Amino acid sequence: MVTVNPERPTGPWQARVRFGPGGAFAYRPGELLVKVDVADFANERLLQWADERRATDETFELFREEGLVAESFARFRGSFDPREAIEELHSQGIASQVNHVLFATSCCPPHPSDPAAEAFYASLSANPFYAQSALSANPFYAQSAFSANPFYAQAGWGCRCGSGCACGCGCGCGPGKSDFLASPFYAQADPSPFADPTSRHTGGRSSSARPAADPQGPMRPKVEGAVRVAILDTGWAKADVPTGLPGIDITAYGGDRADADGDGFLDPAAGHGTFIAGIIEQLTPGCQIEVIEVLSTYGEGDEAEIAGILSALARRPEEERPQLVNLSFGGYSPVGMAVLAQAITALHDAGSVVVASAGNDATCVPMFPAALPHVVGVAALDKEGKPARFTNYGPWVRACAHGGDVVSIFFEGFDGAGPPQQNYDQDRFEGWARWSGTSFAAPAVVAALARAVGQGTAPHDAVAQLVDDPELVRKPMLGTIVHPTDAGPKPL
Repeated sequence: MVTVNPERPTGPWQARVRFGPGGAFAYRPGELLVKVDVADFANERLLQWADERRATDETFELFREEGLVAESFARFRGSFDPREAIEELHSQGIASQVNHVLFATSCCPPHPSDPAAEAFYASLSANPFYAQSALSANPFYAQSAFSANPFYAQAGWGCRCGSGCACGCGCGCGPGKSDFLASPFYAQADPSPFADPTSRHTGGRSSSARPAADPQGPMRPKVEGAVRVAILDTGWAKADVPTGLPGIDITAYGGDRADADGDGFLDPAAGHGTFIAGIIEQLTPGCQIEVIEVLSTYGEGDEAEIAGILSALARRPEEERPQLVNLSFGGYSPVGMAVLAQAITALHDAGSVVVASAGNDATCVPMFPAALPHVVGVAALDKEGKPARFTNYGPWVRACAHGGDVVSIFFEGFDGAGPPQQNYDQDRFEGWARWSGTSFAAPAVVAALARAVGQGTAPHDAVAQLVDDPELVRKPMLGTIVHPTDAGPKPL
């Protein structure tokens, strides 16, 4: 049994997300994560620090939460800035980290059908890596380019050629071996451009999903055997449930609504989990799919909750544990995500394979969890098999698959408040949608692996055969090409 947050907040995430200097990482305010073996020492020092703070601020709060996060981390909550708390613990030699926020990787950049898309991609072409104007819609890039950001140089993210990955040399740039003790990033003053009230700094973006017709093609052969797949995402549709794939085998934990905040418009990431489940069912029908809610309908979730769910999956008996796990979300951090990494390692060691989307920011800066060692990070290709212009890339990406203008199931009977334009109603959905992003390339790889697992191949062996075999065709900085036909005879 999986327990999800019964009181997940709705609406734009401005009040529940903060960003580090230059937008280098996102985190939950008032939360701090500490390894359990030093948690008592940390608690003692933080209580002293809190007493000092209360001398000038009677409302200051800080307490240690009962229980553990992902079995190995203690969580502290309160009214404090976690970066200041980390600086305090750092001075005592105690490692700690923020509770990073991760985002569904389909929300930006603009969908090619959006009015702003042409200008976006035109500016992107001028500087395909770090063009500030091209990436201003993404909160991570709203102030400074990663290539000029000192956090990555300090944290061991450097490129061996000294060009910070902007050269595209493929020389092995990626996260170094730094730990939180050696990282002063969280303690620095935040020049936060995210206090700006415009929609791009609140999460209040419009959805880039667009209505589509039922593709109606013949279904592929069902997968052999019982293949268990878990999708951690926005959940499965609770209302306006699609009927286009009547045989889909879904177990839902939590749920997804088209308009959770009730403003009359489709929420930016609403339907994300449902759409991904539909991709897997179309490519490899018959999988036993669990859809677990860990993201809001505005697309954000946090490291602690996600790691807790993954740890719970790893503890299941072998016959109940998912063989394949799809994570179509991600976030950046100059120091990695230790809590998430530990949970994924536990799942990997239990025999499961984790597949994650590489991100849609056209950068080689590693995104987590896709860049973690035990994860198959997936980039996106367009319909012609070329790299999608939005896809992240780099030596940390292990596979690529079709992720542009993918058609899958969506809310059925939802009609948003947006008016029709030129006889086209862009937010009226009748069970199918068209969407682009690395979010939708990842489940294509999951489907290919599921076909192999159904034929009796162990999950890790399936990765060795379909992703890591050196004889397979690869694209530079995008990894092995996994065609939708690897999961059946008919491309999506």
